Formats: sequence, structure tokens, C-alpha cells
Amino acid sequence: MKTGVSLALPALLLALGQAAVAQPAYNEVRQKSSHNSYQRDEAVLDQLVYHRVRSLEFDIHNGKSGWSKVTGNWFVYHADIVDNGTTCHRLSDCLDELRAFHLAHPNHEAVTVWLDLKDNFESGRLPQDLDNRITAHLPASWLFKPSDVMAACPGATSLQAAVTGACGWPSTSALKGRFIIALTGGDVSSSTSKLNTYVSNGSTATSRVAFIAPDLTSASAIGAKGYGVFFNLQNSDSSLASSVYQAGFISRVWGANDSASWSRAVSAAANHLGTDKVSFHQDGWAVTHNGLGWPFGCIESSSCGGYQEAMDVIGAEVTSDDIWGSQDSFLFASEYNGAVTTSTWTAAVNTPNSHVDEWAKGCLMVRESTASNARYFAVCRPADKNKPRLQYRTSTGGSTSSAEVDLVAGDTVDQESVTFLRLTVQYDGTQTCAWGYGSQNASAWTLIGSRCFSGLLGHQGLAASSHGSGKVKLLFSNVKKGSALYRQASFPSKVAVGSGVGGWRLFDGVF
Repeated sequence: MKTGVSLALPALLLALGQAAVAQPAYNEVRQKSSHNSYQRDEAVLDQLVYHRVRSLEFDIHNGKSGWSKVTGNWFVYHADIVDNGTTCHRLSDCLDELRAFHLAHPNHEAVTVWLDLKDNFESGRLPQDLDNRITAHLPASWLFKPSDVMAACPGATSLQAAVTGACGWPSTSALKGRFIIALTGGDVSSSTSKLNTYVSNGSTATSRVAFIAPDLTSASAIGAKGYGVFFNLQNSDSSLASSVYQAGFISRVWGANDSASWSRAVSAAANHLGTDKVSFHQDGWAVTHNGLGWPFGCIESSSCGGYQEAMDVIGAEVTSDDIWGSQDSFLFASEYNGAVTTSTWTAAVNTPNSHVDEWAKGCLMVRESTASNARYFAVCRPADKNKPRLQYRTSTGGSTSSAEVDLVAGDTVDQESVTFLRLTVQYDGTQTCAWGYGSQNASAWTLIGSRCFSGLLGHQGLAASSHGSGKVKLLFSNVKKGSALYRQASFPSKVAVGSGVGGWRLFDGVF
């Protein structure tokens, strides 16, 4: 790091110096990057929490057939009419998913967000409008911006100079809790290109919220613009990633959808490996996380095996039948509460959300006993293709009923993407009443339904089942009763309920 850095600089800027690196620098790690994240089978929050992805892409358009434009907002999809499927309809909706993730996991490793500009800027959707849209959902203090790069390297005259020579990229530890925004959408050979328009041909590059990541087809273009420190490469040009890495900059290779392409990008020292293959269960070759779930791999010889991301997660792995019918089969982690009181439980349930039995499920549950045919009430998130739901049995040995409602407006995010659950249980000495809710952000809650039961249902906690499909893992994030955070050890009872449970494991963390 260059000398003369003021001791009065904020702590973040001091942490950017190479002398403070406790983990590898941002440019020294590789990571899986989900290509067209809004199109993948896995919900955005499941990509982030379950599949350990910290690099996402959203294509943004000025308009969409059949939809009204909104000033200062963009639509997210791939191609109008013929390929417009998406799990978050507007840029604001996608950013709200990232906001929800951050609020649930504020110490997450850096998340890099690639915004692919599909249209030119226009009135109502100008560069400043894009910056305003981003910071309306992700405050500037959550972002690692070009201005942060410059502030960490006093005297540097360009972004390229600020991350090379005596200066460098911050460590991954210094970037915890941050988002990095990079714009793609062509090159910078023309002064009127979309990327050059965003940075006013470089004059505003250090004051913008986002970095630009021009397309790269020749190594000679790497140093052409001093304001380019991110580069976007097609799979066929992945060999150029080695030149980007040697220059001290960041590359993304997209289209690595088979093991050979992935291996070539890894060998070329690509930082972001863009792929459609999100599920590490299905495509085990498309993995950068370590055995503890830390999402990055080291490009060179230093070991990344011992790092772990700070996340409050309880994992449940179970082989069972189902929570359904007149008898249940599942893993139940619970505590007993027979007092006249009201308790509220909250958690996010993250699932594989692809290549999994859709009716495997994770639930917040209150239950009369651990008998397989006991009365119960639960709010559950199915593992795939379905919105959160209520399930309940009102009589011992009776049938199970369910209820669903739309939890978010249909033009925001998919119902299936809703991960946050809330269960309120009230016992008044005579009856137990329970209410189940769902939420996109753990702030605005929608009631799914409620039921009252005569007598006491005293067992409260987490339930997980695999629906007879073999072993399934489900993750419960930020499990709380009231304001008290729970770990797996917080539950005094952990039992297999019913027959058909072939094995189970409850643990803290994601693996």
C-alpha cells in the first residue's frame, strides 16, 4: 500500500491495505457466478444461502411487452416475449431479494452483482437513476464502490492504478457485508457505448455506484481504459482471464456450463465462473465453496480450506417419509412449553429448490406430542415448486389439512421464492391457538391462516421431512423465539417422529 495513508481514514479503508489481509484478496479468489440468476430453477435466496453463490447476474431492460414503464426502474428478463421468464420482475424486486439476504446475514461474504445493460440509457432511466435505484435498496454503506478503491490508494490517478503496484484489492474479510455492483453490456471502444455513457467516458468512473465490466476479446484491450478493472469474457475467450489476473484485475467468464469449460476457466485463473449449473448436488464439478461452506476457492497455492462464513444457520439432514395424512415421519427439534403464554418463532427456510422432491419440507411446528399421529399446526416451506403453506391435524390420528395464500404481489417475486416463516403460538390455559405467516423480507408479514385446538399443544420447534425421496438437507436461518437466537443445542429434544425415518442429523452451519 502506498505510504502516507491518514490514520483518520475509516476502518474499512485501513482494512483495504494489503498489510491488513487476513483472508485472500478479492482478486485472489475464484467463485461460482450464477448466469442469469433470475432464470435459474433455484430462487435467488436459495442460491445465496443453500448453494453458496456470491456472484449473481440480472439482465435489465427499459421496457417489457404488456408492462407499464416506471420511472427510475428497469425490468429483469432475458429476451422480450420469447424468453421473458424471471423470478424477480423488476430491478427493484431483485434488489429487495439482496436486501433481505443482507438483513438476515449482515456479515456475509461479499456479493458481486452483475447488471447486464440490455438497452441504452434514456429519459427516466439515466446513469444517476440507476445509481439511485441501487442505493434505494442497498444503501451506499453496504456497497464497495469505485470511490472506496480510490480512497484506499491516495495519489492514484485511475482505478487501474489504485488496485495495482503498491496498492491492491481489499481482502475478502474486509469486504464482509458488502455488495459490489458491476455493469456489463458491450465494450468501451465507442464513446457512446452504454458503459461509457454510464461513466461519462471515464470522467465519472470513480464517483459512480457501480464499476463497469466491458467485454474483452483481446488482451491488448485490458489496459486501454484506466477506469476498467472488471472484465466480462465469453466462454470461448476464457484463456484471456489469465492476462486479466496477471494484470491485477477481475474477470468473469460466462457460459461455463460443462466440466471442460469450467476447468478451462479455472486453469485460466478466472475470478467469477459464470454458469447455469447452480446446484452443487446435481453438478458437483461446478463448486468453489470449501467443506465449511465458505463460498470461494483460492486461485493460487494458499489454502482456503479453513475459512467459514459468519451465518446463523441450523442445518437439518433427514431421510424420512412425509408430514401428511394421519401419521407423520420427520425430524423434530423442539422444546416443551406448558406455560400460559404467547411465543413467536421466526426463521428462513432454504432448500435445494431444484433436483429435489418438491414436497420435502422445513417447518416451524407446534405439536401435542411426539407421537406420529399427534395433533399439530405448522407453517412450512416445501423444497421446490410450491409457496409456503400451513399444515395441521385437528384430531389425533385424523387427516392433515393445508392452506395457502399468495404472500407477495404477483408482479414482484415468485411465490416460491418466499423463504421467511413465522409461527405464533398462544396458550391461555384452556386452548392453544396458532397463526402462520410468510414474508419476502422478514419485515412485512402475510397471514396464511390460523387454528385453535382444545387443550395444550406444548412441543414447539423445527420440523424437517424428505417425503420418501432419500436424504434431503434443509437450512433454517436466524431461528428465533422472540428475540432469542437459537442454535441446534438450544433444543433439548431432537427425535425422529414416526416410522420411516432412516437417519437424521441436526447441526450448526450449512454443512
